[in-house]
Amino acid sequence: MIVLALLASIAAAGVALTMLFVAHGRPEDDRGGARADMVHYFGMSAIAALICGATNVMEAAWDSVAAAAAGNATNIMAVGLLWAGARRLNGRRAIGAVSTGAGGILLFGLTFLVPLDNATLLKTTGLVVFSALCALECAHRPLGRLGGARLLSWTLIGYATYNLARLAVSAVFGMGPLLRHGPVSAETTAAVSAVAIALVSVGAVWIGRQLDDDPAPGTRAHDRGVLRRETAHLLAEHPDVRATLIRVPEIDLIRAAHSAERADTILHAVVDAAEDAIPHVATGIPVRETVFAVAPASEDPGDVEDAVRRAFARRMPTIDYADVPDLAFAHHVVRDVEDLSELMESRRRRSRPGQAGTG
Repeated sequence: MIVLALLASIAAAGVALTMLFVAHGRPEDDRGGARADMVHYFGMSAIAALICGATNVMEAAWDSVAAAAAGNATNIMAVGLLWAGARRLNGRRAIGAVSTGAGGILLFGLTFLVPLDNATLLKTTGLVVFSALCALECAHRPLGRLGGARLLSWTLIGYATYNLARLAVSAVFGMGPLLRHGPVSAETTAAVSAVAIALVSVGAVWIGRQLDDDPAPGTRAHDRGVLRRETAHLLAEHPDVRATLIRVPEIDLIRAAHSAERADTILHAVVDAAEDAIPHVATGIPVRETVFAVAPASEDPGDVEDAVRRAFARRMPTIDYADVPDLAFAHHVVRDVEDLSELMESRRRRSRPGQAGTG
């Protein structure tokens, strides 16, 4: 019976994780913003719940202290990460993740040092605390104004109340009722957890559908989104569109000899040069240290390179840089937005700290 209840909680966590990522998936948008934050925290919570269920099955099968310790830690983290995510969506300081991680590590260690019954009571106390905190956070604005937040809040209040009842029963009657079949037994607790996970996943997806992917300006995710949108406009107006990738091969040397800020200034000078030299261009730095310039393919690539180099050289005195770094170019025909997305993704995979690739 206990194994079936635990499998139900594992299945619920798996469904929750799948629903979250399905809710997040919008091919035309990039990850970032409030919805991505929600998926990040709530998704980690679902993963923690999955691990918790699996380790609890191992504990039931082999009576393993290590499995019990891992189960206790991930159980706390599953609820704590919901609280951390709710805090993030409410724009509060990110102490939730730190507190959750510390609580999980502490409980993991204590499980080896105290009797398992005491560790179970400590875990149950943590669940009460984190569930109550998350319920209050879900009721707080701006998150509290979204549909689904009330479902999360009431679900977590119910979960906190159930675990508080387990603590009260253990205080009055000892651990016996928690170990035998009954309303506060391990089997019932696993079933209650499965129901709570299911309700939380519904509430989270409900919330997620009301949030947007909105990366902050200046981030690579934001530039990727802008380039996709601008490329779509260019493709609608011009038969041939070309993406010109521009790199500064010695950028790592500039960073080491001067500073990261100086290297960023050089890269933004490349962006400005491309905007001046190429008509109707959309520019950005969607991947590490690579400037993308997407424009109608009306000019010879060699002429484009010469024009960008000249515009780049003119900018060196204005940023107080004595030398003119060399530029490396690569040109790619773009037939649809998906071509650009694949190009950016391939550059993301290739672009690593310490690589100088010329594109």
